[in-house]
Amino acid sequence: MYTFAKNALTKQVATHSSHNKHTQLVQFSSRPNLKKHSLLFRRQQNFVSTSITMAHNKLNQPLADFDPEMAELIQREKQRQKRGLELIASENFTSRAVLDTLGSCLSNKYSEGYPGQRYYGGNELIDKIELLTQKRALEVFGLDAAKWGVNVQALSGCPANFAVYTALIGPHGRIMGLNLPEGGHLSHGFYTPTKKISATSIYFESMPYGLDQETGLIDYQRLHENAKLFRPNMIISGTSCYSRHLDYKKFRQICDDTGAIMLSDMAHISGLVAAKCVPDPFEYSDIVTTTTHKSLRGPRAALIFFRKGLKQVDKNGKEIFYDYEKKINEAVFPGLQGGPHNNAIG
Repeated sequence: MYTFAKNALTKQVATHSSHNKHTQLVQFSSRPNLKKHSLLFRRQQNFVSTSITMAHNKLNQPLADFDPEMAELIQREKQRQKRGLELIASENFTSRAVLDTLGSCLSNKYSEGYPGQRYYGGNELIDKIELLTQKRALEVFGLDAAKWGVNVQALSGCPANFAVYTALIGPHGRIMGLNLPEGGHLSHGFYTPTKKISATSIYFESMPYGLDQETGLIDYQRLHENAKLFRPNMIISGTSCYSRHLDYKKFRQICDDTGAIMLSDMAHISGLVAAKCVPDPFEYSDIVTTTTHKSLRGPRAALIFFRKGLKQVDKNGKEIFYDYEKKINEAVFPGLQGGPHNNAIG
């Protein structure tokens, strides 16, 4: 605020810090008063410099100093994890390298879009990071980059599956997944007789398949029969609590017979797939999704793999290509998400 007095102009400057609050008067006099003028501005300059230093120091404080209460809770959780024997199959212990990346400067950057097509500037290095992650994701499962693509921006498993449904079958499209009480997953269309539980059962039409009660195995014959009646747009081969191998070849045959897209959700076994300890869903699937934090031991994120390139040649000799890539990428962004979590992608 400026006030005028005889032969002088005075500015009222409010300065604040965590230690004091006061108002300084800085005079701009029309009469020679250089010494006073210099002292007042030096005082103001020193105060601003001190405030900036204090703010900088606060930004660089460790959590234990900045928020002791939260730091103590985290330390207690760390000790709980170290002392116990964790038997939750979907949990794992991430490496120091993963934790370092999650806590890095990658958290600061907004990068809506995809490599080479970003909304914001300054994404040259983010583009390289995302492309490197895509390359490594394909390599770990031994996939040919000419035949498979991967979206690495999905925030976690459920959003990844929802993006696939949104991209490929649309509102009220029909899906079939293993019933949750028999080993399926919430995101595969779970509902009860009285309530639609998962958003996938709210926005899409869902019909679960189940187990043979005598063998405890998936009842593939009944699945096939029901699929012929229900005519799903997509059949999901994936579980969250099922101890047997999935017969991906049978799923493929059922999908081919009913015209359904085959989605394999390997979130709980992806580390075993990469190590070639269990059957590989990529041989038969159109789409494969997985989280990265279970048996892959990475951050909480997800991957969406999709076939690309030549699909088939029809009876007239016309080449038909997969059209999944553009649809899935647009369903993830801008369909369901804004900026990706670059620290998790890294």
